[in-house]
Amino acid sequence: MTLDFGAIRTAADLLAITRVMEERSAERFLELAEAFDMSCNADAADAFRELAAMEDRHAAEFPAVDGLVPKVLPWGEEDPEIADPGAVHYLMHAWHAFDLALRHEEKALGFFEMISVQTSIPEVRAEALTLAERERGHVAFIKSRLAELPVPPEDWEDDPDPPNWDM
Repeated sequence: MTLDFGAIRTAADLLAITRVMEERSAERFLELAEAFDMSCNADAADAFRELAAMEDRHAAEFPAVDGLVPKVLPWGEEDPEIADPGAVHYLMHAWHAFDLALRHEEKALGFFEMISVQTSIPEVRAEALTLAERERGHVAFIKSRLAELPVPPEDWEDDPDPPNWDM
């Protein structure tokens, strides 16, 4: 991921960017939940709904962004907290949804750690360290949820009646 830290001049800038990250993640997980409802995969839909609610709670921990959302986001189009659509499969299990969320929480953790190392602005460094610690808590939570879920069988994506896309 190529990052542009020029948009982060204050701790308030970093907090605004963080709120945007959390809101976008919640939106993406909710979109996935709706898609899995349409695919009649209730377990994955419920998992993505749970993840969306979690991200909504995370976003609410930050002040609402007054004025314009930062025009230049450090990650460009590669938001570390937005789920990768290429990693989604219509037969995936709830375990897969949380595994996907774990990878993205780990990317967000790396994002804040990178800011804390690369910024020359003390208040931004301090906030980035605080946010990195917060992300470590998110990573630990997702790992605990993964441990509660059954690991899917190796042949989980085998479908004896695959969808007919030629309709």
